[in-house]
Amino acid sequence: MGLNLDASPEELKVFLEEADEHFQTLEEDLIRLEKEEEFNEDLMQEIFRASHTLKGSSATIGHNRMAQLTHGMENVLDKLRKKQLTVTSDLVDIMFECLDCLKVLRDEILNDEESDLELGDILGKLGSVHDAAPGSDSPTTTQPAPDKTSGKQTEAKISIDLSWEERDTLANASERGLKPYVIQLLFDVELEMLAVRTFVTLMALNETGEMLKSNPSADEIEREQVTDTLVMLILMKDDEAKIREVISTLPNIAQYEIQPFNDNVTQGEAPVIQRVEKVGEAEAECDEAESGDRNKINEAKNKAPTAAKNNNAKKANRTVRVDVELLDSLMNLVGELVIDRTRLFQILGNLEANYEMDEVSQDLGRTSVHIARVTTQLQEQIMKARMLPVENLFNKFPRMVRDLSQKAGKEVDFVMTGQETELDRSIIEEIGDPLIHLLRNAVDHGIEPPDQRVAKGKPRIGQLKLQASHEENHIIITIKDDGRGIDPEVVKKSGVKKGMITEEQAKRLTDKEAINLIFMSGLSTVAKVSDVSGRGVGMDVVRNNIEKINGATEIDSAVDKGTEFKIKLPLTLAIIRALLVSIDKSVYAIPLSSVTETIRMQQDQIEYVNNQEVIVVRGKVLPLVRLKKVFRNSYDIEDRGKLFVVVVNLAGQQVGLVVDSLVGEQEIVIKTLGKYIGDVQGISGATILGDGNVALIVDVSNLIKKAAS
Repeated sequence: MGLNLDASPEELKVFLEEADEHFQTLEEDLIRLEKEEEFNEDLMQEIFRASHTLKGSSATIGHNRMAQLTHGMENVLDKLRKKQLTVTSDLVDIMFECLDCLKVLRDEILNDEESDLELGDILGKLGSVHDAAPGSDSPTTTQPAPDKTSGKQTEAKISIDLSWEERDTLANASERGLKPYVIQLLFDVELEMLAVRTFVTLMALNETGEMLKSNPSADEIEREQVTDTLVMLILMKDDEAKIREVISTLPNIAQYEIQPFNDNVTQGEAPVIQRVEKVGEAEAECDEAESGDRNKINEAKNKAPTAAKNNNAKKANRTVRVDVELLDSLMNLVGELVIDRTRLFQILGNLEANYEMDEVSQDLGRTSVHIARVTTQLQEQIMKARMLPVENLFNKFPRMVRDLSQKAGKEVDFVMTGQETELDRSIIEEIGDPLIHLLRNAVDHGIEPPDQRVAKGKPRIGQLKLQASHEENHIIITIKDDGRGIDPEVVKKSGVKKGMITEEQAKRLTDKEAINLIFMSGLSTVAKVSDVSGRGVGMDVVRNNIEKINGATEIDSAVDKGTEFKIKLPLTLAIIRALLVSIDKSVYAIPLSSVTETIRMQQDQIEYVNNQEVIVVRGKVLPLVRLKKVFRNSYDIEDRGKLFVVVVNLAGQQVGLVVDSLVGEQEIVIKTLGKYIGDVQGISGATILGDGNVALIVDVSNLIKKAAS
């Protein structure tokens, strides 16, 4: 069954984007609030504001269940910020449960279908918490009676001036069986939503009868000339109970008053309404003024209409939301320009080599240089537009770590740094699952329970750090814990037991090589498997996913000291620098990020270890892989002249790729081949060269695995 929301597709899209931002704010700030030793008023206000805005915007689009839940959250949060409740883990658990429910309700909008989520249980928990606070009324109160006043309230008279025509209509109302009512409403909504809330309320009450006049008028509301008060004169057949029924369904109504028409209204005087200001930051100043400083109260109240009139200032924000598909399309077009830029320089080079350069050719050269410069700048700008701070990914993890540590009965201090580090959005999408797996393993199997840590002389609280940083043309993401570490002997025994290695091979392995065995499929070092996978289970998937985006993973671990995973990632997957090499007159591209050095050597320098070709470079053995044999399935054994070796490195493993010749370095645009010809061993994609020919891109990780096997 569809939701039948009161919003256009574009409005729903904006709502969903903003809702996700508020969800993220709530998740981050609730974690911080729980950790804070002292009450943080600014943080509490930010949490309240996010919930409050969600309530107003969800009501505006007509999602009543979301508005109902956020209203219940807001009541509890209001008690918290007034220090009538204290922050506890149980209370934060309830708030996180609310957040999970809100995400389900958000998905209803995405699917245009109501879920089977029942809100009774969570609303009951919120109500119980709210009622337990001192001085609480019913948590569902949305319309306080007008005679309930407090020290914060003051009187304000708002008039409705009627024209002669409107007065004539009013005079004849009784002949048509209509009764005139004056309605005044006071809104409790953030400034940016005030005009929308006022308009929706006006339209809803217009359905109860015949709207004769409103202050502000519909035109003024559309121009955002609004305050927090709406006054209406309505002619209707029913009594005021109908109006109260409609108002009870509308959110963000702080107070209202309904009175039969009084002639004084036409003289510029409306019935008095008790006003409670709760607009933007004015409320905070009113709270401070409870000591009796009336000047502060008036100053705070004057902010509301002023801020409403200046609402357009928010529109000065010079940013726009852009669909990621548009960025992908722009990136593809820039890639084509890069290819043509290379082609243009190659044509110019041929002209210089084969013809005398006349004035026209020189003009072509200058124009080519300018186009190259502009294309490079355009490429850089599009790349920046595609970049996102890893904060967008990292912010999902504190809640996950908190829930996992509570479930496992562990105490974990989770620290994140370098969130401002930027990565291409396509890489951020790919790296999420591997990071989740590594963090889950660190909490579930890396960090010990508190009693075990104390017995080992460690602090009760385990340390888990997630860090992102720049390193040359790469991003390094590090996950480090101070837990039990990985025992290489246990890993060796597990590998032998599962038939992955022989006992003889296990004896020859160094500690680092043994630890790297955890990346083998199916190897686990834990005796008891929990619902969170054991360290090693799925680690092969982690490494494969990272290598799929030209990344690399390194491990450093010591028993009872902890484990550190270091992930090295490229800045982007779209355009990279590559070393072009020649094999049988065909050109191949090797990502320059994987290249350590190039070596020119003689055939007689090659030696053999276990039938594997190797050379000795600076005292270390370097395995060789002949690309001609890999891609052509043969090579001329009689060709014993000079050889070119490209040394590549991945996660500490080095291999020498034997090629016919080196062509040079070049910036290339990566084109995937998967959907055309499927996966090809040793090939990760293709690129178009300046002469229009296609060059295949070498899959370095695949070739290193081939050499290792």
